[in-house]
Amino acid sequence: MGLLDVFRRSRSSALLGPRAFTLTVAGHGIETRARLPLAAAHLSDGTLVFGPYDLPAARSSGRIRTALIQPGTAPSAPLAPHSMNENSIVTYSSEERGTTKLVLGAGMRDHGELLEAFGPAPHAAIWRIVTDQIDVWWPAGFSLRATGDVHAPDGPFHLAHDGSPHDAIHLYGPLAGDHIPPPERLQAGGGVRIDAGSLDGADRAIKHYTFEGDAAAQRYYYVHLDTQVIYLVRARASIGTAAVLFKAADVVCASLKPRG
Repeated sequence: MGLLDVFRRSRSSALLGPRAFTLTVAGHGIETRARLPLAAAHLSDGTLVFGPYDLPAARSSGRIRTALIQPGTAPSAPLAPHSMNENSIVTYSSEERGTTKLVLGAGMRDHGELLEAFGPAPHAAIWRIVTDQIDVWWPAGFSLRATGDVHAPDGPFHLAHDGSPHDAIHLYGPLAGDHIPPPERLQAGGGVRIDAGSLDGADRAIKHYTFEGDAAAQRYYYVHLDTQVIYLVRARASIGTAAVLFKAADVVCASLKPRG
């Protein structure tokens, strides 16, 4: 049995009960719940860009809908749509100078096509991804792609480096008991083990193992949700970008905790 077979059979409702996947993006004094499937990018300046999950299909239909969240200070009043006229760009804001706001793409009159909800909430000035089970930081330079399908081989969501289809951080879980693959089985993902180490996690130390092949490298992390249940996180990258990806994956794993 290969490693991915373990992942596929491990996301069982028997572990933590029936699952209804949800995903919220939180930070900078707001939170938003996007419609799934979801594609969004976290730019280096902190801006979030939401767009179509299937970009080629959107282009062929002539309906490319986008929205930007520009981070600022936390708004202290409700967020409402504003525009100069019926043809100008729509912005959702509290109209307080320097606060976080949502800017819709040309031709959009409300956020409903991309976002189910958007509003103020008491969140710190960092972007986080909050699902039905976990809370984790979203590093800049990574795109969030989420189908919401908990049975998909890549899980319900993952983080792609600079939009790459290959260099990405995948989260598999929850895993418990015999569903947790031992370190020696991780080599089924490819490459030769070159390193093992640990880092401080939100609750306890996180063990990780690094494998390297001719063209790609992978690092696996065992992140505990409690004493018996873990998430197995895989960071996979080409050799040239592995250092950047592993640094981001360290941050993601150190922040990962059960949803409060």
